[in-house]
Amino acid sequence: MVLKYMRLFFVNLLIFLSLISCSEIVSEEDISDKYVQLTAPVNNAQFVSTSVTFSWENLQDATQYQLQIAKPSFTAPLQIVLDTIVTSNSFSYQLPVGQYEWRVKALNGSYSTSYSTRTITIASNDDFQSNTVTLVTPTNNLITNLATQSLSWQAIIGAANYQLQVFDSSNTLVLDQNTSSTSYNYTFAEGSYQWKVRASNGSDNTLYTSRSILVDVTAPNTPTLVTPANSTSSSTTDVSFSWNRTPIIGSSERDSIYIYTNSALTTLNSKAQATSPYSKTLTSGTYYWRVKAFDSAGNIGNVSNTFSFTIN
Repeated sequence: MVLKYMRLFFVNLLIFLSLISCSEIVSEEDISDKYVQLTAPVNNAQFVSTSVTFSWENLQDATQYQLQIAKPSFTAPLQIVLDTIVTSNSFSYQLPVGQYEWRVKALNGSYSTSYSTRTITIASNDDFQSNTVTLVTPTNNLITNLATQSLSWQAIIGAANYQLQVFDSSNTLVLDQNTSSTSYNYTFAEGSYQWKVRASNGSDNTLYTSRSILVDVTAPNTPTLVTPANSTSSSTTDVSFSWNRTPIIGSSERDSIYIYTNSALTTLNSKAQATSPYSKTLTSGTYYWRVKAFDSAGNIGNVSNTFSFTIN
């Protein structure tokens, strides 16, 4: 009889948990009756360059957007030129001469809107200098500990070559490279840089498109523990931890403090990202603590020495 009631209890518990899970799923906002407001290009716009930036207004409760481009139309498509999912409200793309329809719909985890559609025409590429080079990798404002980077960009229709330039933080030109490729591997010295690319068809040049990058390959310095001093004891349960570390110029640095309850450092009492001094309330007992530094480029410093202290 007891076993029967236990089984019934667990069955009811599973049903209850599944109902909670289902309610969480359906709680996402229904956006199916809304629509995406397209911004640019205007309907029936004509271009004499092949770079087009499609943009639309953000829709509340949407997490993604599906952008499609058909040639010449979605009702009679010769080709679906593009079908992509993006999280931003704009997207740049190269289109050859021709007529196109483009459309956007908004998505979230459970719902989607209907498509909003417009027509554009690429009449020619006579205005080559109005094209925009779209940079691909690395992302803008990247902070990294990888010195060698593949700088890449989208091809421009009609381009014969590309001019790649890299400037350091003093605005000194450290690379000026002409290439017919759409990528270039470059090894940066430590520091902040701006890299930019323009396209040329032999007679006309586009404007440069630029991005920034910070390269930091040096790990932070090792912290030096100060208080509580090693092998000390106190009756105070509110403990103030302090340590010193000389920062290194580069990416932002942070410290993490680890407090253990055994000398083998296998039983972690607490871990926190902290700045010195750091306060923590503890109960009576013996503790072991140490600090390690990290930076936003992904470098990890050496862990400090380990100090012990006792709260009586």
